[in-house]
Amino acid sequence: MNLSLCRTSRLLPAGMILASLACGMALAAPVKVITAKKATPRELYGAQQLRAALSEVQDPPAGARVIAGVSSAGELERFHLPAFWPQAEESFLIRQVGNAWVVAGSDSSGVMYGELELADLVRAAHHLPAGIDTTEHPALKLRGVGIGMQKPEITYEGAEYDYPYTPKDFPFFYDKAEWIQYLDMLAEERYNTLYLWNGHPFTSLLKLPKYPEAQELPTAQLEQNIAMFRWLTKEADRRGIWVLQGFYNIHLSHAFARAHQLPYHLSAPTPLAAEYTRYAISEFVREYPHAGLMMTLGEALNPHDGAQWLTEAIIPGVLDGLKENGSRTRPPIVVRAHATDIAAVMKAALPLYPNIDTMFKWNGESLTWTNVRGPVRDRFKMLAEESNVTIANVHLLSNLEPFRWGDPDFIRETLMNFPRIGIGGLHLYPLRYWDWPYSGDATQPPLLQTDRDWIWFAAWGRYAWNPFRDPQKEHAYWAAQFAERFGTAEAGEKLLEAYTLAGPCQPSLLPRIGITEGNREALALGMTMPQMIDPARYNPAQTLWTGDGPPGERLDEYVAEEVKQQPHHGATPIGVSDATVKASQQAYAAAQAAAPYVTRNRAEYERIVNDMHSISLLMQFYNDRIRAAQEVMLYGYDRKIEHLQRAEPLLAESVQRYRELTSLAGPAYRTATSMETTQRQIPFPGGLKHFPSWQQCLPMYEKELATFQSRVTALSSGAPITQKAATRTLPQVAFQLLPGAGEAFTVAKGAGLFAGSPEAISELAPELSGMKGIRIAPEQGGTLRFTLSQPAQVLVGFTRAASRRNSVLDPDTEQWNLVLLHAVAAPRVKSMAVWAKPLAAGENELDLGKGQYVVLGFIPADYQVAAQVNFDRSSGSGTPNLDWLFE
Repeated sequence: MNLSLCRTSRLLPAGMILASLACGMALAAPVKVITAKKATPRELYGAQQLRAALSEVQDPPAGARVIAGVSSAGELERFHLPAFWPQAEESFLIRQVGNAWVVAGSDSSGVMYGELELADLVRAAHHLPAGIDTTEHPALKLRGVGIGMQKPEITYEGAEYDYPYTPKDFPFFYDKAEWIQYLDMLAEERYNTLYLWNGHPFTSLLKLPKYPEAQELPTAQLEQNIAMFRWLTKEADRRGIWVLQGFYNIHLSHAFARAHQLPYHLSAPTPLAAEYTRYAISEFVREYPHAGLMMTLGEALNPHDGAQWLTEAIIPGVLDGLKENGSRTRPPIVVRAHATDIAAVMKAALPLYPNIDTMFKWNGESLTWTNVRGPVRDRFKMLAEESNVTIANVHLLSNLEPFRWGDPDFIRETLMNFPRIGIGGLHLYPLRYWDWPYSGDATQPPLLQTDRDWIWFAAWGRYAWNPFRDPQKEHAYWAAQFAERFGTAEAGEKLLEAYTLAGPCQPSLLPRIGITEGNREALALGMTMPQMIDPARYNPAQTLWTGDGPPGERLDEYVAEEVKQQPHHGATPIGVSDATVKASQQAYAAAQAAAPYVTRNRAEYERIVNDMHSISLLMQFYNDRIRAAQEVMLYGYDRKIEHLQRAEPLLAESVQRYRELTSLAGPAYRTATSMETTQRQIPFPGGLKHFPSWQQCLPMYEKELATFQSRVTALSSGAPITQKAATRTLPQVAFQLLPGAGEAFTVAKGAGLFAGSPEAISELAPELSGMKGIRIAPEQGGTLRFTLSQPAQVLVGFTRAASRRNSVLDPDTEQWNLVLLHAVAAPRVKSMAVWAKPLAAGENELDLGKGQYVVLGFIPADYQVAAQVNFDRSSGSGTPNLDWLFE
């Protein structure tokens, strides 16, 4: 990890200090650093870094010394320092008193942060700061980063999120030198939490003697993992960093599941699964006293079972482990407010374990705004009222990948809003989560994200500590940071300008035109015209514009106001898009203008320029496409061919911009996104196998343009429009229904839609006819158990209901992909949409609660269903179906 030009390089790891001393280098500081007699490892770590900084000071004041300790320590009493407030945590005071520079902390972390701050000041000025008298404390209690112990593809026996810890899959986990530099960076940026994400990590980190059949790794590998995790949590704790191990529910050891003839993932609790999970958690708490737990209750587990599972398996396991350790303190556990009924969870859990922190995604799985409103804000406020600390999770950054991004102003404004909402913590994903530790750049050797995206980590850390800083001083600070990396003040100013101008482009555009802020959409790869003019067909996530974006209009609303000649309100698609084109062009120009002044890191500078140019082309692509879509939608109102004729050159221009983007970004990146599973649906389904990058998408846009041109030509001449070929029945994967809920049936018109109900299928998408499905009794629900002959996607028809509390509404769009709208209906049943979810081969469970839904069959895991509307076009925006112009 090359951190030679990173702010973190100011920290000198212990091993480096010892090695230098062994070589005879004089690192002993001329200024003494005096710590308390019973200084903690954190205080000693900070003192170590401070001594390294002071060793570079020439001609220090005679008798100068630094005295560091907790404010209540006896060594500091003679300085008569002001007391910290009662609830102060991680706070520090630095004051010069005569020839002494006193660093006082509210606790050991505060002492360490004060020592690191003084070390930074010394390095910047090359002398001790005269007359200093400053106090600092964090704005957010928890300031953390996440690392995925997960891979871009599902590789372990077809099970999502489950990846055993091995050197083959996660070589970085075993690299102590790399960990030391990473942990040093986190400490310098004042992060105090590190989250490791995995589906079921316990059999990678524990021996579990009560369940020997659960062991999944060779004993030697397991022992190496245990030793490594002990070392990691101890080293992190020495830097004031709390390691939290994430896990999903209900996930089991695959070996344990096979031994007991269970699926790898359970959708409902069982006594055996609860006993196993409780024991695994108790062993984790006992084995790793410096670590914590973060859990995802949902996804596999039914949302309505989350409260029971937390209170009957997880919390008892934590309490068991604490009892074995003899600990009376109850450390926080973090519960994600995701895919579960979090209100019911907290109501049931708090009486048993009051120290619960909650976590909720900020802007979904993208970065779209510096604030939140409506339903998203309401959710954060509810969590803040119910939990100890509410943590905002800046998640996958699906709209920023793969380009460099680091707008300090955007980040600062975002974190200024956290305390106003009641948010007390940050959990930050890297820009390329699924491919850690590498960026997507096509370089040899690969670029480390800590190097390439230094400003991403630095800015979020700086403003999670204190976002209320003077903007002008912050501009000077970041310009100096860029100057340090690229050689001159002029280069620093120009590159900061480029990052700041480009920063709002992708975030502001997505809410106005996008389908989702989730991982289904890769903004960098574009959008098809049907996705722009007919988003209802692709199940748009409404919180994208009702909660995660400022007030304004979507494209269909904008066109409707234009037709009615009504004034527009808020941010508009055309206005925002025009602004992003201008800003991105200015960003590209600023980056180019830095060229004569760059004297360091020339290769990285060229990559920045390429990214800025690529973002500019992407914004132009969208601008042309939005204007073309506007004309097509106007055609839907008045059927004037002139609209389509005006749209054609705009669409052609957008494809040309995409060709240019492909020539720039295509060779620069290995793939456009880091998550390459079937969850990727926008612009094209297929993930890594079919559409990993721009090169594979370009022919699709060229085909779309050619189809549109032929349709316009035909309409202009009065020639008939060629219809699409008849739809064929989908390929099936064989299944066996096991005893339990549900009954197998053949999907066909006239067949019963639900078990024990007279409702018969009256309308059916042709591709579903003849599929073998499973129907349930809506008022009973139940857990479906079945075996699959191969990895597959389950197809389920859902109908909207008046209340999510009593009936199925829509599935979680992170786990399910919408494939067919209005595909099934019965006389007294609203039309159903069909959703797909991947499942592993072998035994599976599916429990969707009570409500009107039906399993319509199973298809191969890699089969792509073309999203389309069937017999009913009444829902959605009410605009006519114009998709045929492009398909």
